[in-house]
Order: sequence, then C-alpha cells, then structure tokens
Amino acid sequence: MRKTNGFFGLALLALTLLSACASVGNPTGGPKDESPPKLISSLPLENTVNFNKKRIEISFDELIALKNPSDKVIVSPPQKLSPIAKSVGNKVVVLLADSLLPSTTYTIDFTDAIVDFNEGNKFGDYAFSFSTGDHIDSMRISGNVIDASNLNPMTGIIIGTHTNPVDSSFRRLPFERITKSTKGGRFVLKGLPKGSANVFALDDKNRNYRFDQPGEAIAFADSALLPWTEPCTRNDTVWKDSITVDTIMVRPITCFKPDNVILRYFTEEFGRQYLAKKERAPRNKINLTFGYKSETLPTLTLINKEAKDWYILEKNPTNDTLSYWITDTLVTQTDTLKLQLNYLKTDSLNQLSPWTDTLTLISRSYKPKANALKKNTPKHENKEEDKPAPIPSLPPLAMKSSLQSTMDIYCKPRFEMDEPILDVQGSSAQLYLKKDTTWVKTAFNFYRDTLKTRDFLLEAKWQFEAEYKFEIDSAAIKGIYGKVNNKYSQTFKVRAEEEYSRLIAKISGLKTSGFAELLDKSDKVVRRLQIEKGVADFKYLAPGTYYLRTIEDSNGNFRWDTGNFAEKRQPENVFYDPKALVLRANWDVEELWNVREFPILEQKPKDLIQKEKN
Repeated sequence: MRKTNGFFGLALLALTLLSACASVGNPTGGPKDESPPKLISSLPLENTVNFNKKRIEISFDELIALKNPSDKVIVSPPQKLSPIAKSVGNKVVVLLADSLLPSTTYTIDFTDAIVDFNEGNKFGDYAFSFSTGDHIDSMRISGNVIDASNLNPMTGIIIGTHTNPVDSSFRRLPFERITKSTKGGRFVLKGLPKGSANVFALDDKNRNYRFDQPGEAIAFADSALLPWTEPCTRNDTVWKDSITVDTIMVRPITCFKPDNVILRYFTEEFGRQYLAKKERAPRNKINLTFGYKSETLPTLTLINKEAKDWYILEKNPTNDTLSYWITDTLVTQTDTLKLQLNYLKTDSLNQLSPWTDTLTLISRSYKPKANALKKNTPKHENKEEDKPAPIPSLPPLAMKSSLQSTMDIYCKPRFEMDEPILDVQGSSAQLYLKKDTTWVKTAFNFYRDTLKTRDFLLEAKWQFEAEYKFEIDSAAIKGIYGKVNNKYSQTFKVRAEEEYSRLIAKISGLKTSGFAELLDKSDKVVRRLQIEKGVADFKYLAPGTYYLRTIEDSNGNFRWDTGNFAEKRQPENVFYDPKALVLRANWDVEELWNVREFPILEQKPKDLIQKEKN
C-alpha cells in the first residue's frame, strides 16, 4: 500500500510540474487588437479661427505612428518650405515652417497616414483644419484621376485648384488648395471656399505647384466646378460579435458635391530636340540619335574631306534615329572625320531654333591596307614589288528571315539585310506551291519596305493548310559594298482554318469615327482595326483570352492623340469592354458593346489594371 500510495504521489507531483511548465512556456497573449486609435483632443481645437501659431498637436488614446508622412501628409494652401509631421508617443505633431497667410483656412490632410503603433490599424481618412481669419472654409470637391490613354488609376498625383478664372493662372501662379490622389486614384479637395474653382492635376516635377514645364503630365476639368452640400444618410452597423449584426442605424450626414469628377491625366505632345548620341561603328556607318522626333531632317557636311553623294541615309519614321551608310571608300578609310551638323534644336524657351554642331568621329576599327604584305616581307624576298596585293574576299550578305516552318494566313514574312541594297534581280526569287508531290510556281510579291529600307516583305494569297517553298538564288541581292547573298530556301506550311477563332465586335455609342484594339492579358495591343459601319471584324485569331478597347478617333489618324491645355483640348476618349473575351478554335464570337453603357471607372477589367504598391 505504501508503494502504491508513493507511486500515485510522484505521478501527481509530475503532472503538477508539467502543467506549471506548460503554463509558463505558452502564453495565450489575448485577442489581436483590430480597433483603430481614437482621437482625444487637439491643440488648437479643430476648426479654430484666428489662429496664427505654427505648432499643431493631435492626441490619441494609444501610441500612434505616421506612415510615409513626407508623402501622405499634405498642407493646403501649399507651403514653400516643407512642414515637419511626426509622431511623439500618442501624439501627432505638425510644425509649419512657412509664414501663414492672413484670413485663410489651412487644412492638414493626413489621408490614411495615422496608424496605431502596435498593429498598424488605420485611423482613417482624416484632415485637420484651422483658420487665420474669422471663418472656416469647408467645401469639398472629390473624384478620381486616371491615365487618359489606358484608364489606369493614378496614385500620388498633385490635385489643385484656382479660383482665378484666367487660364494662365495654371502656368503663372501656385495652386490655392492642394491634395494628392490616394490608392485607386481617388482625391478629395478639402477646405474650399464657396464659389467656383478650376480643378487640375499636375506631375509637379520642380515642386512649385504650377504648370511651367512642358514635360509635366497634367489633367484639367473642362469648366469651373461649383461645390455644394446636400443632406443625406449613412448606414452604421453595430455588431454583436465578429460575424453577427446587432443593429443597422441610419444617421443623417452632410454630403459634399460634386464627388464624381473624372480627371484624365496626360502628357502634351512635347520633347526636347537635341543630339543625344553620335557614333561611328563600324567605320563605314555613322549613327546619330536625337532626343525627340522631328518633322525635318538635318544636313550633314564633311569638313576635312571633299566628297559628293558620299552616303546613303537610313531613317526611322520619326526622324530621330538616323544611319548614314558611307559609300565613298576614301571617306571610309579616313580614320578621323570632321563633320558639320545643321538641325533644329530646342532652345531655353522650348522653341525650335537653327543650330550647328561640329562633330569629330574617330574609327579605331580594322582597316585593310594594300601594302601590308609588302611591309611584312623581307626586302630580298620581295621580287614582285609592283604586283598589287590580292583583294580580300567579301563575306556573304547576311540576311535574317522571319519565315518559319509554320506560318499564319495573314503574315508577310520579313527579310532583313545587313546593309543597304544596291540591286535585286527579281527573276532570281521564286515561290512554289506544292500540289500533290509537285512544286508549282505561284504568284507572289517580294518588295522593299518603305519604312525600313534594308527590309523586304514577301506577300502572296496564301491558302489554308497549303505547303510552300520560297527560294532566292545566290547573288540575287547585292549590297552597296558589293556583298551578295548565299542561296536561300525555306519550306513552310500555312495553318488550317480550323485552328483560328474570329471576333466580330459590334460597337455603338461613339460620337466620332473610331478604331478598336484587341488586347492580351498584359494590356498590350494584339490587333488594331478601323471600325466600319459599327463593326470591327477580327479574323484569324489564335485561341485565347482577349480584351477589347476602343478609341474615339476624332481626327481620323488611326492613333490615340493626347490633349493640349492651351487649346483646351482633352485627350481622345478611350473605352474598355469590361468583359474578358474567351475565344476558342474554329469559333466565331459576336460581341455587342455600347462603349457608354458603363461608367468610365467601371470599364477597365480588373485583370488589366496596373497593380499598385501599398
């Protein structure tokens, strides 16, 4: 009995110790704090009038922190000297470094920067106001700012107002009231006086709160906006617990209007024209790159050499990337070229003015010398001094082809040569169609691309599932430096019609002519078509998921055009079909779409909206 009682006593002691150890090692910690901090007091009181001090303190019921204060805390009217906003214990302290204007309502907009210290629970969208005069301006205007070209929401953009109706105020004077767009592109202009105001958005690169740099992106409302208020209600939910609703209470509140302003953000058609890059590599080619597109071409003149028609110019459609292929061998062999470049350059007033640059281009690449053999041969062995050195053989003309073994029905295969072409013997290229087991010549067109002068395109009336062979005889194409091509031969097959899908988009609601763009999952353009009689017919599409965008092409130039503030011209309207379009092989899909059926903020599919960082 003693042994038994002793055994149970030891067991009881062990359990007690184990329980005690477990209790110390695994504290429960209590439930997670999900409540936001509560405002207790402020110095001065909110909406105080006749206040002229520069220190503001706002107290809360717990330790708090400020998240990204330099970016999120906005003082309006804007300050020349940046204010200091910081958290001190359970307080937010703001120190205004600038002098205060008389009879002015000041708003310190914290947006969602105030959070509790431990869990980061947000206090909410909060603004503190005071006045240096005898009244508080309390009107508001709110809305969204979006990228005009693709409807993406724009975050962190300065939004400002001018009560002065003169258009030049935007360029000459700093904003009277400002805020910043938050995540999702939402903005709220607070502390506005009664009366109309002009509203703008600005990518303020030099931080002076006015549009004085041509490269700054902007947005503007078409006309002045008149803020007003109206009574409305809000539903407040009282919860019994985390999942059970106790009561829904309807509370009267004041709504500030307008609250649905849409600012379409854009950059005007502008770029500084200057010589950005110059190079001579290889020695028979000069490359010039300019800072922006140009309507005119520069003139390039040799200074240290006399030569006429010494180059062939290759240019891109916007005249900002130019290649001068040197055709004069004496110029090519000159190690140092001095040139005079005359072109239009953007001056300090952002105007195009005639300009002259003197260029020195040095080539250190290998240059074959005719007397190299003579110099390297001992004098007593050089019995044939007068015999010319052998001419080195030229490498073949290099050619890149986009032609693959399987080709789409709509394709025009591209052939890119490594130098400008002097001559093409048309009869030396042939296209064959395979009938049964026999190759039969068929009609085709092999022609030079008007935009890329070293490129050739192959065009024919392709047949579904047909097999073709394209051949180019050797030496059929000759470059300006004497190189000729090797023989080329490629067989390929055109895809079957059943492999494709088709989208017939019937589009309504446009006020002008327009074009439709088919987009992939990255918001990239796959195909672009003019809308004819309300229809954009996209044929021969690879199966997959697509999205549809339409541009209201007011000037009919088949491209999206940006706006211009001086002309009071908004960017061309862009619309998105909210639906994803799933296309399957051998299917025809018909889509009926009124571009104005949904509000502009509800149009762009969420899968395409550019993801924002928190």
